[in-house]
Amino acid sequence: MKVSVIIPLYNAQNYIGACLESILIQTLQDFEVIVVDDCSTDNSAAIAENYLEKFGGRLKIVYLPKNTGNPSIPRNEGLKFSRGEFIFFMDNDDLLVDNALEILCNFAEKYRADVVCMENGFVLENNSLKAAVFNKNNPNINEIILETENIAERVDKFLKTGYSWTPWTKFIRRDFLIANKINFPHVKISEDVLWSLKIVCLAKNFLRVPNRLYICRSLTDSWSRIARKPADELKFWLNPLSKGLDYLNDFLEGDFFCKNPNYRFEITNFFVKMQVAGMLDALKNLKPSELYEIVHEVFADGKNAALIANLFVFMNFYREKYSEVK
Repeated sequence: MKVSVIIPLYNAQNYIGACLESILIQTLQDFEVIVVDDCSTDNSAAIAENYLEKFGGRLKIVYLPKNTGNPSIPRNEGLKFSRGEFIFFMDNDDLLVDNALEILCNFAEKYRADVVCMENGFVLENNSLKAAVFNKNNPNINEIILETENIAERVDKFLKTGYSWTPWTKFIRRDFLIANKINFPHVKISEDVLWSLKIVCLAKNFLRVPNRLYICRSLTDSWSRIARKPADELKFWLNPLSKGLDYLNDFLEGDFFCKNPNYRFEITNFFVKMQVAGMLDALKNLKPSELYEIVHEVFADGKNAALIANLFVFMNFYREKYSEVK
């Protein structure tokens, strides 16, 4: 089996059929599709089931016992069931160009790549297909690039957002993921950033290609755009920060980061600032006392007294500065 395509599924009844159709017509037919249903409340799972016969045994549907709230656990579960030499994560509302899997597989084999990263693609908006650059910080990649194996250079580029974080831009060797125990963290937001950091640092051969092979839809529904009360909004960003720091800490105990502690700081600082940036609107509507109580509630497991104090000071500083600007 060459490729395992893993699709987390949740309430995508208007899109999952087209997504599966785009896989059915691939020029490379040595694949399997693993759809992981995250307790959809619409007809998504039933629509996927209607494709079982069309795929002739190459489609597996996994049903999670309860909704997990984001794609991390469904993706991890899909990886457990996979048998392909390569893994490709798709979103349940997106599409593939008909020769995408064949081209990506050829690239991976020719360059012995652990990861093939697509820099360009298409966006489907209002039934109109437009060329797109998936990472606006790399707008001019129009040739095949085999990245340096120097981890420091890769981390520097990562910190400058020089890599796409989106899972569906990456075609990945399964043995590489398994050997390095690379799973998605169980957080509602920024899981792709944390996951991509491991991918970027641990892949021996990381290939970037200009080919437009993936079609993503421009949809507006997003966890991060839902209106919430200031306290709830702050918790929404703080909970992933807490769990994300745990995930990061384990990874940053590795040999390279122990020998280069400056990068441990830079990555931690990068992640904290990213999360705080999402909290700014909530911060300006909270009093310092309210801010402290929420930070203490999220991080109070008996081990984070110093972190709570420092994080509160850091966030309150941003709250004051942001309020002044506003």
